[in-house]
Amino acid sequence: MTYAERSRQVALDSSIAVMVLLNDDNSDLEFLRVRPVVGSKFLGPEEFSRRKMRCVGVVGLSGCVPRVAFSEPLEPDVVNGIAAAFLSYVCTLLGDSFPRHVEAAEILELERLHALPDKRPN
Repeated sequence: MTYAERSRQVALDSSIAVMVLLNDDNSDLEFLRVRPVVGSKFLGPEEFSRRKMRCVGVVGLSGCVPRVAFSEPLEPDVVNGIAAAFLSYVCTLLGDSFPRHVEAAEILELERLHALPDKRPN
């Protein structure tokens, strides 16, 4: 599967999805919502150019499961930084409702696990 196909699938499967923009030395990070929020302010191409940023992938959240598609290999510490920033982004986005979302996601995951067939011999 190509990066374009993987990134499109991440965006489609996720309730929250962002493009990940990094500069050349991976010290400047920006998230750009895949599905724009009405009234939100976006960085323009001139700002990306000034900050020398490139798109390195798409990160999303499908239920409580993170989804990623990167267009290039990234060092583990860069991926960990992106993950930490995305968690902070999601917490900020959901605000006070974050604990309720976590609880609902945990319940859904437990229900999913409970519904799995038991393959143990009797």
